[in-house]
Amino acid sequence: MRKTLLAVVCLAALGLAPVAGFAQGQNAQQEKSAEPAAPVLDGKTLDPPHTSATFWIRHIVAPVAGRFDATSGVIDIPIKDPAKGHVAFTVQTKSVDTGVAARDKHLNTPEFLDSANYPEMKFASERIVAAGKGVYTVTGKLTIKDVTKTVSIPVKYLGAKPNPMMPCVDASGYEAHLSLNRLEYHVGTGKYFKMGAVGDMVDIRLAGETLAKRPGCVKGE
Repeated sequence: MRKTLLAVVCLAALGLAPVAGFAQGQNAQQEKSAEPAAPVLDGKTLDPPHTSATFWIRHIVAPVAGRFDATSGVIDIPIKDPAKGHVAFTVQTKSVDTGVAARDKHLNTPEFLDSANYPEMKFASERIVAAGKGVYTVTGKLTIKDVTKTVSIPVKYLGAKPNPMMPCVDASGYEAHLSLNRLEYHVGTGKYFKMGAVGDMVDIRLAGETLAKRPGCVKGE
């Protein structure tokens, strides 16, 4: 279950490589100037403000965490017939954020993510099968940098509830956990791994919500 995934995320794994001069201190958070887009209420599109791609990777001894701030995707898994479903996920590599500006800059170089030449990591499903109550094995193509592999991802359906902030709208949740070898996707040359500074395996967690209009609901009633 921890082998691959929308791995996309994987990515970041990356980064936790040592970077000269980053030593201590974290990025100050930048203010978001643009207003968020109106939510899509189709029950399939992942809601950006409530979708996350986070990762952990060993740095010498202890794990270090990071995330990708720009993600998008769709998840449509019919409960009665999951084989007719579809899952797709995209990560903007330049949005990697480990809390240290110098390290993030290093991760975006050709030595790791090479975001200038590979701005996106993508996953697209080809087959979905039920694997237990609320759990589905999603198999598809994952592309990171110049490598594309077929991977199987365990995706868990967390259920649906009325959105208390949006009348007549229901929110459905999903999550996935996996481990990925970043070196298999050319995210790093193995230099820091051989030094014992940065691990090769990345633990990834993806989570997100979709929004849908509730059939027959009338606002105010």
